[in-house]
Amino acid sequence: MKKTTITFIFISLFFCVFSQIQTISVDEFEKQLINSKGEQLIDVRTPQEFERFRIPGAKNINFRSPTFRKEIEKLDKNKPVLIYCLAGPRSKSAMEICRELGFKTVYELNGGINAWSRAGKAVENR
Repeated sequence: MKKTTITFIFISLFFCVFSQIQTISVDEFEKQLINSKGEQLIDVRTPQEFERFRIPGAKNINFRSPTFRKEIEKLDKNKPVLIYCLAGPRSKSAMEICRELGFKTVYELNGGINAWSRAGKAVENR
């Protein structure tokens, strides 16, 4: 039992040190978007929601789609992934899937595109 606990602590610390998976503010998300050149900006809303409005340059991978995990796995695990949804629940779940799949850097937009829009950040409309 003691050995299992020590192993779990070591693995947890390893992932905390070598991976960056977290929910961040609108301003921090924008900084990370600029730093990563938006290469892996992912909107996990439905295609209908995505068509109405989105962050410029985002790719739509529908969290509710049966192929979601397969589509996420196509992304580069060594490059930052920036994820958002409408308000947060789907992107939090998507972030956890990315963690399970071994992505090294994943940022989730706190408050989703609603918070982004309220902050006056750029949004593409249909």
